[in-house]
Amino acid sequence: MRRCLILACVMALLPSFARADEVFLKGGGKVSGRILSRTDSSIVVDVGAGTVTFPMTAVDRIEERRTILDDYYERAEKLGARDRDGWLQLAQWASGQGLAAQARAAYGRVVAVDPAHAEANRGLGRVELNGRWVTEEESYAARGYVRFEGEWMRPADRDSILAYRAAVEQAEWARLDAERRARDAEARAIAAEARAREAEARARDAGAVLVAPTIPFWWRSWAPAPRPWWEEPSARPAPPGGRPRPRPEERPASRPPNR
Repeated sequence: MRRCLILACVMALLPSFARADEVFLKGGGKVSGRILSRTDSSIVVDVGAGTVTFPMTAVDRIEERRTILDDYYERAEKLGARDRDGWLQLAQWASGQGLAAQARAAYGRVVAVDPAHAEANRGLGRVELNGRWVTEEESYAARGYVRFEGEWMRPADRDSILAYRAAVEQAEWARLDAERRARDAEARAIAAEARAREAEARARDAGAVLVAPTIPFWWRSWAPAPRPWWEEPSARPAPPGGRPRPRPEERPASRPPNR
């Protein structure tokens, strides 16, 4: 699966060749281009936008044919190092055929002969700054721009972005901190309420223990009330010189009078 995905990406970048060497892979699909080298372990194919290397263990078969890359290299071999116009025409032709790497190489030959050539410099991605051709990076840097997250911008714009992000981050931190404080306060309130309930329960239990022994036993409905102390036999004082006076219920029944 991974090999198929890599092959699909490679095929999407390839120029459309009328005729080309074709390398068929065992996993399916093929690669068209110009074979630059081939060994027992690997094969290198020039696809116009660059080179691709495959292990021979992944190659099913190879069909070698003539490609536009062959045309490019044949035309390049016929040009002299100082042939500015010839290299310019070859660069234009290669660019039209989708051979980006070869077009840049040809434009580089033109600039080597004529450093101020506008079309060749633009073909190399350069820009004119104060009468000289420089790279895009050199142009932006010379004008005081900085590269930030893949884009060129002024330092003030970059600082504004960073300040805004810092403010957002600070606000988010403050929000999270406030939520944390609120949760902590709620937890403390719940704990304090639980402690208060526990203390109240303990106070009730302690009050019951203290009050219970002072409750008279005879108050309970299931226990008879005790006699007053003055009604107890041991508590009645004895009359002088005699036995204690019996209680009414202890007196003998009265005898009938003698007749």
